Amino acid sequence: MDAPAFFSVRRQAALAGLFALLWVAPAGRAQELKAIQLPKPQMTAGMPLMQALAERKTTRAFLDKPLPEQTLSNLLWAAFGVNRPRIVKQGLGRTAPSAMNKQEIEIDVVLASGVYVYDAEANLLRPVVGGDERAKMGASPAGQAAVTLVYVAQANLDYAQVDTGFIGQNVYLFAASEGLNAWFYALHGQQGATEVAAALKLPAGKRPLYAQSIGYPPK
Repeated sequence: MDAPAFFSVRRQAALAGLFALLWVAPAGRAQELKAIQLPKPQMTAGMPLMQALAERKTTRAFLDKPLPEQTLSNLLWAAFGVNRPRIVKQGLGRTAPSAMNKQEIEIDVVLASGVYVYDAEANLLRPVVGGDERAKMGASPAGQAAVTLVYVAQANLDYAQVDTGFIGQNVYLFAASEGLNAWFYALHGQQGATEVAAALKLPAGKRPLYAQSIGYPPK
């Protein structure tokens, strides 16, 4: 190898090493997990709406069994997925409304493998924290649920409470349609919210509002 080629290779290697050192996951969030590209949601599945409303209920017991990725994709799309391009205003239409179309709710997806953030536009789970954090989500039944969705927003947005309720009802109807158990619950007091925020590695200014556990009925 001649001298110019040698130094070119060395320079590229040095730059690659520098970028590796400089890159840090946002707000200290873990790097060991890989993103999960979810399959395209099946928008024609499920039972009729009126039947799903008749079946909707809260159940606080779960079988510790993961959901197939297709079911998880369908669940998250039903919760707060993208269902249309917006024509009158810029942006994407979602399956749940939000005040002033802020779309401010972040859904943290807590699985046995780790914690992810749902990217609705890309239909992707972005990695946050590795390891099973389900039992740290503010309620003991969540430790057996296939997935717990934690609804996160900026701490100063009062209307986020209402917008979370829209999403939670979508999840309840999906669960009823699929024969899954679901439980929407408040994070009890400041201490409970603080503990969940720490487990999720949330940045300052964001707080978990409510959580919703979903999974198979226990045998």
